[in-house]
Amino acid sequence: MTLEERLAHHKAMAESYHMAYVKQDVQDGATYDEWKFAPHATYWSPYFGDNMIDLTENPMSVQQSATMEATSYGVTLPDWAPLDFKCWASEDGFVMQSHFGGHDKDGVLHDFYAYGFVNTNEDDEIVHWETHVSPEYNDFLDFTLGVHGPFKHGAGEYMQAVGKRLAQAGMDLSAFKK
Repeated sequence: MTLEERLAHHKAMAESYHMAYVKQDVQDGATYDEWKFAPHATYWSPYFGDNMIDLTENPMSVQQSATMEATSYGVTLPDWAPLDFKCWASEDGFVMQSHFGGHDKDGVLHDFYAYGFVNTNEDDEIVHWETHVSPEYNDFLDFTLGVHGPFKHGAGEYMQAVGKRLAQAGMDLSAFKK
């Protein structure tokens, strides 16, 4: 693959993430069309403590966790979606900035920024992905989930809060397992 082809593919990968949320496909169980993970790809976020997650061994798939997360936010903010998106492709991956938000029943906007950093291998498979969030994420999570991090014990603690919110909304959590 030429450098130009890699840059174009990395941009398409970033845009597929964004479009999955714009179309609200993530809430319906879809994932990011252009994303392919290498064996033992890792995920990390300072919001989930200092825990590197091996996506191959993680008990919950990226698809399942993204669907549960987006659906839980939509319980409180029915119009939750990306408000803005920017991405920058490089030879070995891409960076993306997503501004997410939604309005509560009183019309008040609740929003935050997420910054994703993705590294790929020579086959354009993702080998590492990490996410950082703006300080507003704490208030956003307090409003949508009733709790915020950083979650010192990892992403599982966060997903428990997501599951609790979905259960409070009367949703069957087994419907999210694929």
